[in-house]
Amino acid sequence: MRRTASESLKGQLDTLVAAANAAADWFRRPAPSSLSAARTARLRALGWREAAVPSQKSLRGFAKADAADLSFALREAVEHVVQAVAEAARYGVETDAGLLKTAEALRASAKSLTAASSARGGKRVAALVEAKRWAGEAERLRRLTRSDAHENPSLTAALKREAVSNRFSNAAEAVQQACDALSGSLAE
Repeated sequence: MRRTASESLKGQLDTLVAAANAAADWFRRPAPSSLSAARTARLRALGWREAAVPSQKSLRGFAKADAADLSFALREAVEHVVQAVAEAARYGVETDAGLLKTAEALRASAKSLTAASSARGGKRVAALVEAKRWAGEAERLRRLTRSDAHENPSLTAALKREAVSNRFSNAAEAVQQACDALSGSLAE
C-alpha cells in the first residue's frame, strides 16, 4: 500500500520521538528494553524513509526539495539518536545526568517538530522556533557534558561519554535541518 507524503512525515516524526524516548529511558535507567526500543525505531525509520521517497514523486520544485530534505534529516536524526544509545550500551556508559538532559532536550525538540508539522501559519512558526530552541539546548548540554568528561580522571570514560554526546550533537543538527526544511513549507 502506497503511503501519502503526510503519512510518511507523521511516521518519521513519531519514530524520531520514539527513538528520543528510548534514549532518555536508557540514560535514566539502562535496560535491554530501551536498547531494543531504539533499534526498533531505527528499523521503522528505514521503512518510513522508503515510504517517503515514492510519496514525494508528485511534488515539484521547492516543495519536493523541502520534502526530500525533511525526510532525510529526520532519518539522520533517528540514526544518530539510536547510535548514541548503541554506543552507550557497547561502551558501558552508565546513567548520566548530562546525557539524560541532552536526550530529554532532543525529545522535546522532536515533539515540537511534530507539533509544527501539523500546524499552519503562526502556530507552525512558534513550534519550529521551539523545536530549534530545544535542539540548541541539546547542543549546549552536549558541550557541558563534553567539558565535564574532560575533567574525569579516567581518560577512557571521558572518551566514551564524548563519543555518545557527539552522536547527540549530530542528532540535534539533523533536527535543526529538519526544522529548516519544514519552514520552507510555511507558504502552504
